[in-house]
Order: sequence, then C-alpha cells, then structure tokens
Amino acid sequence: MNSPQPACIHVFVKYVGRIAVMTGRVRESISLDEPANADHLLDVMEERYPGFRPVFDPPGGVFNLTTAIICRRGGQPSFSIVDPQEPLKDGDVLTFW
Repeated sequence: MNSPQPACIHVFVKYVGRIAVMTGRVRESISLDEPANADHLLDVMEERYPGFRPVFDPPGGVFNLTTAIICRRGGQPSFSIVDPQEPLKDGDVLTFW
C-alpha cells in the first residue's frame, strides 16, 4: 500500500530592500508540508539562500528584532510575525524586510 502524502500548503513571499538583494528576487511561491510555521519556512529559506535565517533569527539574539515578517491572510488585518512557531496557512502572503 502507498503511504499517504503529507498535506501541502502554498505561501507567497515578497522581499523588500536588502532581503531582495540577498535573494536576487522580489517574490516567489513556496510549498511547505503541513503543519507549517514561520520556523519551518525559515529552514526552507536558509536552504535556498544560505545566511537567510540569521537575519531574522540570530543565534543568541531575539527573533525578528531588527527585521520584519509581515503576514497578509485572507479575511484578517495584516500582522507581524513575532513568534517562530506562528502557524502558516495556505495562501498566506509574507513580506520579508
């Protein structure tokens, strides 16, 4: 028998300022296995763009202290992600700056 595939969500990310320079992009779509959270997304970003994670989650520092990850989610006001365990939902639009 085939084992079930993990559920997948798709988030859209935008990069502003130095983050756009770091990635060489201004936007992209990313697929994540569920359950997904900001910490999981940062792991994926670190794989794609080495050095990405420490910008938002410095070792021995405070998560997202001098940067911002803004989430736009359908039916809700935009909000800043201040906890790496913040769950992500299918269709979220995240802006990194």
